[in-house]
Amino acid sequence: MTLVGYLDRMSAAAGSSVDCMISSTIADVEVDVIRLLHGDTNAAGPGPQVAELDLPAQHVVATEQQTWTGSCVVVDGLTGASALSGVSFSVLLQPTLAHGGRRQVVMSLLDVGDPVLVLAVDESGSLVVETRSSAVGIVVGWRRDTWYRAEVSTSDEDVILRLVRVVTRPDGVEHVVVGEGRGAGPGRTASYDSVVIGAQTCTRTGRRWAPSHCFNGRVENPVLRSAGGTIVGDWRFERQQQSTVAEDASGNDNHGVVVNAPTRAVTGHRWARRVVDSTRAPEQYAAIHLHEDDLDDAGWDVGATVELPPDLASGVYGVRLRAGDEEDVIPFAVVPGPASVRARVAVLLPTFTYVAYANERMVDRLDFEGEALTDHPVTPGPYDLLLRDHPEWGLSHYDIHADGTTCVFSTSLRPVPNLRADYRAWLQDAPRHLGADLYLVHWLKHLGQEVDIITDHDLHSSPRDLLDAYDVVITGSHPEYVSEQILDSLESHLDGGGSLMYLGGNGFYWVTSQDPLRPHLLEVRRGPAGTRPSEGAAWEGVHSTTGEPGGLWRTRGRSPNRLTGVGMTAQGWDEKAPGYARMPDSHLPEAAFLFDGIGEDEVIGDFGLIMNGASGDELDRFDISRGSPEDTLVVARSTGHSDYYQLAGEDLLATRPGVGGAECEDVRSDMTLRRHEGGGWVFSVGSIAFTGSISHQGYDNNVAKLLGNALAEFLRTDPERTT
Repeated sequence: MTLVGYLDRMSAAAGSSVDCMISSTIADVEVDVIRLLHGDTNAAGPGPQVAELDLPAQHVVATEQQTWTGSCVVVDGLTGASALSGVSFSVLLQPTLAHGGRRQVVMSLLDVGDPVLVLAVDESGSLVVETRSSAVGIVVGWRRDTWYRAEVSTSDEDVILRLVRVVTRPDGVEHVVVGEGRGAGPGRTASYDSVVIGAQTCTRTGRRWAPSHCFNGRVENPVLRSAGGTIVGDWRFERQQQSTVAEDASGNDNHGVVVNAPTRAVTGHRWARRVVDSTRAPEQYAAIHLHEDDLDDAGWDVGATVELPPDLASGVYGVRLRAGDEEDVIPFAVVPGPASVRARVAVLLPTFTYVAYANERMVDRLDFEGEALTDHPVTPGPYDLLLRDHPEWGLSHYDIHADGTTCVFSTSLRPVPNLRADYRAWLQDAPRHLGADLYLVHWLKHLGQEVDIITDHDLHSSPRDLLDAYDVVITGSHPEYVSEQILDSLESHLDGGGSLMYLGGNGFYWVTSQDPLRPHLLEVRRGPAGTRPSEGAAWEGVHSTTGEPGGLWRTRGRSPNRLTGVGMTAQGWDEKAPGYARMPDSHLPEAAFLFDGIGEDEVIGDFGLIMNGASGDELDRFDISRGSPEDTLVVARSTGHSDYYQLAGEDLLATRPGVGGAECEDVRSDMTLRRHEGGGWVFSVGSIAFTGSISHQGYDNNVAKLLGNALAEFLRTDPERTT
């Protein structure tokens, strides 16, 4: 790829600016801003649509930018450092990819950036210590989930390496010697001034770190001593786990910088298997899990700064990069500025979900065709192939690390090719996330309805009364990842008399934390419950960035059913998603407005740009036992799913047959309506694919009619409602 970029934020207010990071093999890059109206290239819909703006373009000089992945801890400018001779250090380690065929450095002492003493796991899996003049190794039969302590000491004459296996028993800790080795010493003149834990070197230019030979595995309590045994550094990873600080407990203030977001708040060698909350016993969660493919911030140089006019209308926009025949359009939301007049309707873009899926690569890992999860061929698109060519752009919450562990962090500060308006998801062969949410944006423009665009990031970081300005809030198609602040704001909106249109599926599902210090970074801890692509340890379910328990919102007593009336029940992908049939509740007087102009026997949404129907992908159902309010009306229900749709794992209490769509009545989408006690309405459709049906026949269809009826009625609410 000769041209690609990313932005410093997911949204920006009118009157502010956006920084754009650019990588290009062509020096002259034109940068401007366009408004994104519709992204799907499917000829059956409106087609790709943008609005050109009367704003000046700028030309910038760009170069190719590089990205380095891999986490480590860097300690520069050591106080108390001395000659290398006489130095000793110890470190607890638990390799997770010991036989990965690559050199992985556990700890490195450097002199002016040059390694002078290195402890590493080599390509064959042996533990080695290297100086400029010698190397010594121990052949190790590493045991899975086992802690080891490596001890290194130096003198003028020799370097000694000792490895012991740490066995924790109920009656105490036992150290079993694995091996010892001895090599030539570093000499009298060698010295060191810095330490890197988890990599051989790690240089920094601007915001960009460049680690080398990164370690895969857990590290705990490295201790460094100078000649004579004086402690230089005693790093305790159980302290300040929410930060990028590796605290030094020696009193020398040799605190380290934690680079590229490794997983913190993970069990160390003292974990007694009686505590499952890192905040209750941090000393048992004293390890840090390092990965060669961790990434926090790609750290590219700013290529252009785009100024947004104060009168720019709220909407979905793109910073457009053009160089030669190449083009990249990086999307972002323009939210109302301080002087903007608020619309009565807000569209809430699920940007937390966008980041959770950012650079998702499951197409390379899971065989949806072979596992009979879909009836159509799965073909990666050009953006997927671009991701395959650039593993250095990092992982999503749907990927696993090179050592097989689940990825708990995802960042927006990197190129994200699958977050483009024209991206077609490889499994659905249709837009998902932003592209599917632009269906909604384009429909509102077609109606002539004034709307404000806001994002999860705005709602999370703003006061709870941000939504008080709006009579109706409309969600995107897949608001799966949300924080406590987002849920609080939506509940406050309803309590104050506002209305909510939930036009998606699998919503409000995973507990999601935004790092308070690094808002571009989201944390998700997947435990043993939930429909999930990988699983973290149940005893490591507490988020390091906020200290809150992770997992499903439903396991924290905040099931999506309580908010929207429906909650996740099934998922599936076939060529023909069904529509909805009207239910008896649809004929009640309080629901009649929804179906004005729609016949009693009409199937609603038996068409669409996503799998040819409105009830598809991931589905939600009404269920009082899951928290759906009893006064919720079920006005329509999907007309039947194939066995490519299967009941969600969290609802399957025991292994049994008959959980496919053809047999299990819980595999369905429920369309619900409720008059909230606050005075407004809650309307839900229970399907990710639903927005793909709006534009059928130029918006002349029963899905668009029903949504228009709902919005018109909800806007009849008194705009002077109490809050």
